Amino acid sequence: MTIQLQVPDMACDACAKTITQAVLVLDSQASVKADSQTKQVTIETQASESSVRKAITAAGYNPV
Repeated sequence: MTIQLQVPDMACDACAKTITQAVLVLDSQASVKADSQTKQVTIETQASESSVRKAITAAGYNPV
């Protein structure tokens, strides 16, 4: 399943890396593309959208 989220408080590449790592902890097979310029995160995963949102929130970001 592909999930696309906006993360307005993703400010830099380090933020993108933190978000990517949070998703990979949830699903190590996930494909994550986090772009700090557009604030867009695209995730290909078997995990549910709600669990992905919770993982990103737990990392300190607020996905929309």
